[in-house]
Amino acid sequence: MTAPSMVAQCTAEFVGTFLLILTVGCNVLGGNAVWAGVSIAFVLMVSIYALGGISGANFNPAVSVTLGISKSIGGPGMDWTTVGIFAGTQCAAGVLAGVCYSLLLGQSFNLAPAKGFSWYHAGLCELVYTFMLTFVVMNVAVAKKNATEKNQYYGMA
Repeated sequence: MTAPSMVAQCTAEFVGTFLLILTVGCNVLGGNAVWAGVSIAFVLMVSIYALGGISGANFNPAVSVTLGISKSIGGPGMDWTTVGIFAGTQCAAGVLAGVCYSLLLGQSFNLAPAKGFSWYHAGLCELVYTFMLTFVVMNVAVAKKNATEKNQYYGMA
């Protein structure tokens, strides 16, 4: 079986990232904290299972950059050209999803630290959680052992 074309891979990354950001935006604006996490997690899981075989289902520029670093040091991953193309596609999908949920719901929101927190706190939190995300991806989705074991649980991580 031949590998999917770059157009197919970019389309998969665009669709997955778009769905994720659209779901997050609709949940934030909808204000239903009870089901927000569940709906975001399910959209992400379904997108990973549906599109992972096409593009790897990165859906986040940080994941793409991590895969580029991994390949640079001899592990599994992506070349830097693909990383750049994927990151650009993911950013475009995120911006379009933001426009769509704003038009759909007639409102938007600013990304800023909550009251009582500074940009330093928000940046530190973002750094820690981005590290955890990329650490899980590297150890669940692209670990060398999964090439032989055929791990099918990666979408739930």
